[in-house]
Amino acid sequence: MDLMGTRRRNHERLTVEGQVILVRDQENLYTGNMTLPRGYEIADFVENLNSRVFFWPGTIEGPIRHGVRRYERYQTEQPVILRLEYESLIDANSSSSPEFCRYNSGSPRCSQGKKSPRGPHTFVPATSYQGKTGQIVEVTFKGEVALPANTLFGTGPTGPWLPLFTSK
Repeated sequence: MDLMGTRRRNHERLTVEGQVILVRDQENLYTGNMTLPRGYEIADFVENLNSRVFFWPGTIEGPIRHGVRRYERYQTEQPVILRLEYESLIDANSSSSPEFCRYNSGSPRCSQGKKSPRGPHTFVPATSYQGKTGQIVEVTFKGEVALPANTLFGTGPTGPWLPLFTSK
């Protein structure tokens, strides 16, 4: 299966260096709920989504409500939650630039009879973003992302938190 250009209707299980990784489904990517610009196909949008690493923003209290809802959807699968500081993430990825999205890009909805616009401009470079911080629903990076040394992990959106990396 082409994991980059194909919408995933189910989770995909991959083994990388002996570790099993579960790549989430895209069940909520309802193509009938979105409009794409001329010449931009659904496969282009799916490839754009699949080429990214996504983070839910939050505060010291926890992730935004969109992130909590995603957690609740998969809670029975016992997902691991990563917690990190935005500044540390930026410092650890100085050669990549974050991009922001004001909505859940992979879950388009119709609003008052209008389909959700999606396309190459779904994600806005952080340097060009003109909205308020509280309007950001997704923080994304194209390609690989290095996690900062102070990354924490937990079994739920409010922890408890433990260091992901151990000091040597």
